[in-house]
Amino acid sequence: MGASTAWLGLPYAQTAAGPLRFRGPQPHPGWTGVRDATRFGPDMLQPLDPSVTLTPSVEGSLLLNIWAPSGVSDLRGLPVLFWLHGGAFRAGSGQLYDGSQLAANGQMIVVTVNSRLGPLGYANFGGLYSDDRFAHNAGFQDQVAALRWVHANIASFGGDPQRITIAGQSAGSVAVALLLTGERTRHLMSGAIMQSGALNQVGTWENSVETAHAYANALGIRRENLNSLWTLPPQAFVAALHTLERVRARRFNSRPYLDGEWLPGTIEELLSAPSADVPLLIGANREEYSIFVRLPDRIFPRTDRTLLANLLEQWATPEDVLRLLSAYPDTPAGLTQFGTDLFFHVPNDHFVSRRSAPTWRYRFDWGTRLFGLGAAHGAELLFLWPSPMGSASATFRGGNAAGRAALATRMQRAWTTFVQSGHPGAGWELATAANPALMIFDLESRATNDETRATRRTLWKGLHPLMP
Repeated sequence: MGASTAWLGLPYAQTAAGPLRFRGPQPHPGWTGVRDATRFGPDMLQPLDPSVTLTPSVEGSLLLNIWAPSGVSDLRGLPVLFWLHGGAFRAGSGQLYDGSQLAANGQMIVVTVNSRLGPLGYANFGGLYSDDRFAHNAGFQDQVAALRWVHANIASFGGDPQRITIAGQSAGSVAVALLLTGERTRHLMSGAIMQSGALNQVGTWENSVETAHAYANALGIRRENLNSLWTLPPQAFVAALHTLERVRARRFNSRPYLDGEWLPGTIEELLSAPSADVPLLIGANREEYSIFVRLPDRIFPRTDRTLLANLLEQWATPEDVLRLLSAYPDTPAGLTQFGTDLFFHVPNDHFVSRRSAPTWRYRFDWGTRLFGLGAAHGAELLFLWPSPMGSASATFRGGNAAGRAALATRMQRAWTTFVQSGHPGAGWELATAANPALMIFDLESRATNDETRATRRTLWKGLHPLMP
């Protein structure tokens, strides 16, 4: 394993606090002298959860981290992996992802990013109060600002601004899909990797205004005391998020919304927007939804069959609902597959169907025996990134250390090869409408045709799952 050099906690924009609390990201003025870049900065403000944060969280810390391979005689022109973390747009941190191994072994630059989360990132107070002091989708704007900062500055760290692959998992993958389709952003990358997320976790304008109204109620805000939003303590917004997750437990309370400015204005425009003409590596895990069935939490609150059926009824006909429900057994395994298709595989199918640029698909099949989770949401991350949770992640991964190490090597090689060349390597076939090629990652990985895709495509024909 090679060595790497890290620059940690670099500001890509001014701290979004005080008078800048609700504004879009503002350029950082820079600094004089030598800046200490040897340790992570604080995490973005969010609920306290040791599984998704490593450092204290504070308001508006718009920071990124960079790793580069050490011992390279000519450190310039290296490809760049720009990583966006998951966490349902309410939690998470770039600090969870140690880029040293990928940078060293892949001979590339790795960048991880923090952006605004929860109500400070995605509450549409501007729409609720018709007030242009509130930026729309501030969290997404932060991600765009970070990507532009990398374009402008990554050459100083050895990277090539024309060879940037944007990548993310879960909410980070949704953000990648939005960056690929946005008019302002689709020129900013040379490739993309989407892990377990597409265009379904995006709210309408009407939904975002309704959610903002709920936040205002939780915060005690009315039009007459609107200015107090700038003086509330940061933890008030965390408390408001907790309140919404209790009283609106069947809704998504933090996510990008269609604003007609940074994102398209309607669902129809979003689903018809062209995708950037760059190579894409896209996939999901075999039992994504199992973790939400067996270990329900605030990320995916819809964890039983009746609730999923109620969700379907919002955008499908009664006949379609009955047809879909009858296709999945009324068992925990059937519910897991239903949720996995609804929230992950089918949205991926739709995203791929709109593309003409080279696309490769994977499915992660290795499954943990812990709690019977199988190949659950996020399981693949333990094979791509060194885990900060140490022995806890080893317990999740279980036995057969040699087989797991070989699987990790295969996956990391495919990802780094894709960043280097725009192709995941030998043995992969392009996925097209006529050729549902798929790479299965397991203890015995294999290239195959997606035997379930044709059935799934027929079953879900004409339906694009959306989250309320």
